[in-house]
Amino acid sequence: MAFDEKLPGFKPAVQLVHDHATARPDAVAMRQKEFGIWNEITWSGLRDIMQAAAAGLMDLGLEQGGHVGILSENRSEWVQAQFGVNAGGGVVVGMYPTSPAAELDHLINASDTTILFIEDQEQLDKIKELEGRVPKLRQLIVFDPKGTKGDETLGLISFEDLLERGRKRLSDLEDDLRARLSNVQPDDTCMMVFTSGSTGLPKAAEISYGNIHAGAAVAADVFGSYPPGTDVLSYLPLCHIAEQAVTVINGLSRQFVMNFGESLRTITLDLREVAPQIFFGVPRIWEKMQAGVLVQAQTAGKLRAPMTLAALKGAQRRGAIRRDQWSFKDRVANVFWDALVYRHIRSYLGLGRVTFGISAAAPISADLLAFFRGIGVNIREAWGMSETSGVGTIQPDWGLCEGRIGFPVANVDCKLGEDGEVLFRGPTIFKGYYKNPKATAETIVDGWLHTGDVGEIKPDGSLSLVDRKKDIMINAAGKNLSPALIENVIKASPFIKEVIVIADKRPYVAALVQLDMDTVRLWAEGQGIAYTTFRSLAENPRVQELIEKEVEKQNQNLARVEQVKKVWLMRKELDHDDGEVTATMKVRRAKIYEIYAEQIEALY
Repeated sequence: MAFDEKLPGFKPAVQLVHDHATARPDAVAMRQKEFGIWNEITWSGLRDIMQAAAAGLMDLGLEQGGHVGILSENRSEWVQAQFGVNAGGGVVVGMYPTSPAAELDHLINASDTTILFIEDQEQLDKIKELEGRVPKLRQLIVFDPKGTKGDETLGLISFEDLLERGRKRLSDLEDDLRARLSNVQPDDTCMMVFTSGSTGLPKAAEISYGNIHAGAAVAADVFGSYPPGTDVLSYLPLCHIAEQAVTVINGLSRQFVMNFGESLRTITLDLREVAPQIFFGVPRIWEKMQAGVLVQAQTAGKLRAPMTLAALKGAQRRGAIRRDQWSFKDRVANVFWDALVYRHIRSYLGLGRVTFGISAAAPISADLLAFFRGIGVNIREAWGMSETSGVGTIQPDWGLCEGRIGFPVANVDCKLGEDGEVLFRGPTIFKGYYKNPKATAETIVDGWLHTGDVGEIKPDGSLSLVDRKKDIMINAAGKNLSPALIENVIKASPFIKEVIVIADKRPYVAALVQLDMDTVRLWAEGQGIAYTTFRSLAENPRVQELIEKEVEKQNQNLARVEQVKKVWLMRKELDHDDGEVTATMKVRRAKIYEIYAEQIEALY
């Protein structure tokens, strides 16, 4: 089938910036918070920045199809640079700002990056460590030049200098810019998104302009009831496909306002100030919110604490029931407690205007979903991956379906393989892995994307996931076990942050457990327990007893064969720099099993 048949009305992503700048020049496209002030950029202003950045890059030698990396936390310049790269005919390569130098070595070389945008001096120092190891990298551009004055590493210039350079050359390069835009074909690569690398080195997934266009059609279907000007808060890494889908693709296709806070550390305050109508959070964000609410409730005073805890207990119970199956008594109780308690909690969390909450990127516990739905947050679980160019499935309002991750999005086909593996086909499926035809051929077979996830299709056509195909464990008795299912049940405890299950070829299930420092610290202080560090807290016998009791409590929600019999409390938090987790905080099981081999054997 020809691309124009699959992608009616195809336009390159940056053409939409031009369209919006013409149709709604004074409408707000994005906001950036600096020193407590939200600065607005209109669509016409964004177009001008995009054109100047593109001309500046071309003046620096960017050729059509050239690869340009972005190594930075979320900020408005990230997206401005992204649009500038595409407007100049280049391919955007997103890189995690938390990556250590050794990982950047792989990312830069594996993607053939020649020009790299970096955030600040911290990222510059990492690049300096790679001297002589990234031969194709020839130019650096820094967003925040503080502390870099006089440094000439790889021709370092500031982003402002790039824009000034571009403005001076714009009139000379306008025809070339126009030609590069008109030459874009649906199958051309728009950006590269690195996979998490939980089982090996990250691979560069090529996302085409056609994929982005198809993603915009999905956004129109999912978010079609939300008008231009709807607010989203961008805080998760923009090099991750999920954040690209929720913030950038929505910004382009739906004309939503992209809001960038001062940093990830100010997310709580930024969320309250923006009060977005749509909010996307990974499970860990929702977990931290719930833990914060529970701590506040328990310390609310003699009068308010019992009332709030009673309201939350009711919310937890009702949230576990589908809203279309609530009794009249449930509905009355919800209205009463919403007026008295729940709306104040939502406002405190910055979710007062949220009518569409999304959880994705990792499995979320049923108890956590029930909690938020019970307090009036319309949270819907979604599933996707880099290879699906973002969202692949999403639940309807309030999760009203039988499957945990909902229905496939528009224009996408889904089926299960003979071994239960989830397969997808459609215009959002990526081109393949850059310079890795073997991995591409293993992943896309006869047009079907093999996701690596084992799932089940429910009678209503919605989908649930069992676990990653490679992660399913077989115990000593030959019983198949899903570590993700067990881990998510145990993590429902507000005192537990991470769980790594051990069960393969073992007589019973054991687990390594990482405590949640925020909630355990408050509990310990309330119990009069002295501590100095994470390790001293984890080694305290009373804390270990607390965690063991929490595991026993959550075990009641598991089948007997799935229940965790023994735990070892980790003495440190899992660290990306130590190779224990990926940049997206996914556990690298093989590495964990290797590092903690002695502790694991002691559990048996």
